[in-house]
Amino acid sequence: MPAFIVLALILVSLVNAQPHFDGGQQVGVVHSHYITEASGICASRDHGNVIYTHNDSGGKNRIFAIDKHSGNRLAILTLDGAEAHDWEDIACGPCPDGGHCVYVGDLGGNAGGERNNIYKFREPSSIHDQHIAIHHTDKLHFTWDQWNCETLMVAPDAELYIISKVNPGHHSEVVHVPKSGWGTGQTIHLSRGTYFTETSGSQDPVGGDISPDGHEVLVKEYGHVYYWYVPDGDYLRALSQRPIHLPHRYERQGEAVCWEIDGSGYYTLSEGANVPLYFYRRQ
Repeated sequence: MPAFIVLALILVSLVNAQPHFDGGQQVGVVHSHYITEASGICASRDHGNVIYTHNDSGGKNRIFAIDKHSGNRLAILTLDGAEAHDWEDIACGPCPDGGHCVYVGDLGGNAGGERNNIYKFREPSSIHDQHIAIHHTDKLHFTWDQWNCETLMVAPDAELYIISKVNPGHHSEVVHVPKSGWGTGQTIHLSRGTYFTETSGSQDPVGGDISPDGHEVLVKEYGHVYYWYVPDGDYLRALSQRPIHLPHRYERQGEAVCWEIDGSGYYTLSEGANVPLYFYRRQ
């Protein structure tokens, strides 16, 4: 490979590895009385103005579509056949068999112990109040040696990744949940993954997202947004390296973060009533 091409690739990598975003602008307010504990968000791949969210433990088996420009609730999607014990995060991305899916994780430890279930459904063709059937093939159950989890992410190849929530001073574990587990009816026993270099400052992390192109990862803690550049799809290796700290505005109990679908920035949203939706634009 010519030297100038190698140099260009190195420069591109360095630019991507040092991203710059503004300090965050309020783009809307979630006024819906149905949404009071928004614990995760993801940007629809099929509907350009839609972000999906859900409530934390104590909520029902419902996903809410909100307008990313205003925060207004657009629709309630009821997942028939899915249980909601402690839904902690949501992810948008490819389905294992093609098309676009939404994944929601019943992963947390707030409702009498971890459930360790992930549900998926194909994005609806139109956004309106509706019921969506969840079949046995749309549920993946796993076990691992961590007691709590609030972060679910999907890569461009439909492989899933989760991150344990830990007490202050401990290191979170990142593990791969293989897509081959869908439709088998078998419990997936997760092997050990990798650990964050950073220790938790509170009970963290509480959310995360892989960019649509697969090259960038965000992980949310209560007081931070962390960033990793992943050039080769090796998320376990990348997340074992020190992250870059991105801008983050104060939120009451911010547990939700996601990329804009074109990579032009990221959103954050907090639990609570009438909370602002923030967007951090790439500079």
